[in-house]
Amino acid sequence: MKLGELVKNPKGFKVTGIYRVSRFEVKTARNGKAYGDCLVSDYSFEVPAKYWDIPAEGVALFQQQGILRLEATLDYFKDSPQLTIDNVYLPQPEEIDQSLQELGMMAPRSLEDMVNELTDIIAQVSHEGLRALLVAMFIEDKSFSERFKRHPGAVKNHHAYIGGLLEHTLELTVGAIDHCNRNNKINKDILVAAALVHDIGKVQEIELDAFGMGIGFTREGKLLRHISLGIEMLEPFCRAVGLEKEIALMLKHCILSHHGQAEWGSPVEPMFLEAELLHYLDNLSAKTEQFSRETERLEPGAFNRSPTLRREIYRPSIDPTL
Repeated sequence: MKLGELVKNPKGFKVTGIYRVSRFEVKTARNGKAYGDCLVSDYSFEVPAKYWDIPAEGVALFQQQGILRLEATLDYFKDSPQLTIDNVYLPQPEEIDQSLQELGMMAPRSLEDMVNELTDIIAQVSHEGLRALLVAMFIEDKSFSERFKRHPGAVKNHHAYIGGLLEHTLELTVGAIDHCNRNNKINKDILVAAALVHDIGKVQEIELDAFGMGIGFTREGKLLRHISLGIEMLEPFCRAVGLEKEIALMLKHCILSHHGQAEWGSPVEPMFLEAELLHYLDNLSAKTEQFSRETERLEPGAFNRSPTLRREIYRPSIDPTL
């Protein structure tokens, strides 16, 4: 079951499934016995859990694995759900990918389908230098392209699942193409290229667990963050294809300014149209995914405080397909 549905069930409800486990620690209870303390999560929710009287083999599983099959009992502490783990098992290898998909830890779209779409978009870029840069980065550089294909878009905030970075990038790029087709005042090639490269630094910023999920930031990520890392990564490709200085400068500015303002992480604000549009497209993709994920936890007609969005949100009681 999705952990986001826990609150629909009473104390004592039995929970069985394959979930991500993190922040595991062995602690000592008042009776002097060891117990395990951790967070259990899927894409929809994160819940604290305890494994009382944890055996040594249980400790080893939690310390060595990021995804486990759990049998647990639901409890509540100050009206918030928590789990008491009864048993833990190592999933079979063939269960892992299916479990990642079921848990919302992998993009809902096929990774290969998204890569094909990305390739088609690059082929349609008319500016030879920009097209050469994008081919060199996303197609010819196999090491980068494989990492980019599976990388999460964030540790927690949005698109925080395997393939999330690619999915987020395509959402921006397709939105950019659509907007350009409706407005002839935009340099389409610049905006499309900027959308494709705006978050490449996340490949170096986000630290991954064994399954490819974000668990924190790398040393470089903590010190430089993805915007600065993206500039560093872009530069050698610009040189390799001989990209015109002005075009390279515009791409770099788009990366630097795509968060919009200093308090959101951008050292400069957007200074030309394509950079401004990239900022709004980025925010549109992020907010769409955040609202979709947060409202999945709610019953129709219910409100809840979202720590991610920093506001109270509401799930309308009408069918969203109407």
